[in-house]
Amino acid sequence: MKWARFNYTNGTQKSPSPYIYLQAWEICLRNKINDFLTWKYNEGWPYENDRAVRNLKGDDRRRLSETILRQERDRSVRPVSTAVIVADLSAGFWVSQLSANYESHYKWRYNKARVFAHNAKLDHNEAWAICDELLTLRNRVAHHEPVFHLPLDERRKNLANIVSAMCPATSAFAEATCNFEAIWAERPKPKKAEA
Repeated sequence: MKWARFNYTNGTQKSPSPYIYLQAWEICLRNKINDFLTWKYNEGWPYENDRAVRNLKGDDRRRLSETILRQERDRSVRPVSTAVIVADLSAGFWVSQLSANYESHYKWRYNKARVFAHNAKLDHNEAWAICDELLTLRNRVAHHEPVFHLPLDERRKNLANIVSAMCPATSAFAEATCNFEAIWAERPKPKKAEA
């Protein structure tokens, strides 16, 4: 049964799982926000610019500090590159950067286009809300938790919109590798109660 194959792509066929698309979203989001932080502060924003780190809220500052310490320990190199830190920071860190907590520091209403350049109509608060929902979905899928009770068709549309707002090429790749909608249309439907 197709629905039972809710898994990853094997390289030869499309994946019915939204996980490939969620990975594309996460990578795209972290790269776009890193580009923004590099533009705003400098390439070494996790280290060299006290202002960048000082502007981070408690959990985000802790996440950054733990990531730097872990990477320096594991690689026996000090300092590790910004690219290494960026790749290791959690999706939660990157989504948090879009929250209202950072509006005064990042001026998202003016700088939103640095992350979501391909959709001028996308409101910053809407972008954060979508990304926050996608973070929950990403975590549930990644940890093999139930997701069928969620409005997956709506989340899939939001996922496509937010990825295309960041990077049309990544969106094209994700669209070409995922056939979630066809599988979703064939999902088992709850039986109607008999009268």
